[in-house]
Amino acid sequence: MSDRIQRFLAARLDRKSELGLRLTVNVVLFALAIWAFSGLLDGVLDREWLVRDDLAVNGWFHAHATSAGLATFNAITLAGSVGVWAVVAIVTIWLWLSGDQFLSIAWLATNAGGAIVQWILKTSVRRTRPQYAAAFLHGHSYSFPSGHTMGSTICFTMLAFIVGTLAHWPARRRAWLYAASTALVLLVAFSRVYLGVHYPSDVLGGLAAGTAWLVACIGALNVVRGRWLPEPVRSPASR
Repeated sequence: MSDRIQRFLAARLDRKSELGLRLTVNVVLFALAIWAFSGLLDGVLDREWLVRDDLAVNGWFHAHATSAGLATFNAITLAGSVGVWAVVAIVTIWLWLSGDQFLSIAWLATNAGGAIVQWILKTSVRRTRPQYAAAFLHGHSYSFPSGHTMGSTICFTMLAFIVGTLAHWPARRRAWLYAASTALVLLVAFSRVYLGVHYPSDVLGGLAAGTAWLVACIGALNVVRGRWLPEPVRSPASR
């Protein structure tokens, strides 16, 4: 029995196998993201300390917001809506024309699927928006989790993954891509709180839900590409 356990653990830590260390890390990240989201959801539904803190932070930003800050973050927040879907469309076309139709479809499905998951979560929780949301809110939607934050997490982080993978960049160089994508996601998340259209727990919920969905999709993508698909054929223009 101990030999079987040792072989199992060795296989889960194998750096070369798609079912090894990479998948193990994905499973751990997925579990942590789900745990974080569950804790936030419980706090939101419980309507006790988390909600009190949300209201206090929301009120503080409303009292200290400046016209320049509102204008700046109103521009930044567009990266989480119009910006996300513009990037999704451009990258889908780019991957398709580059000869990687599978990755193009996977990229589009990941982002579209994330939007569907976001809608399901919002309509299930049905949390009302903060009282200061009307000035910067277009249309009606529920508050938890933040759709801008969740969409940005999925789109910009997966873009960093795709660029680093296709360019065969080493880990250190990919780290800069992930740092840039994370900074952009955090700016979008902060803009939602600054503008008063979301509570802090909404954007944290968007980060957790987006991370869970993204990790699940990337894990599945790595397994499929590594075990069943040949390397994509590149067009001369993409080489």
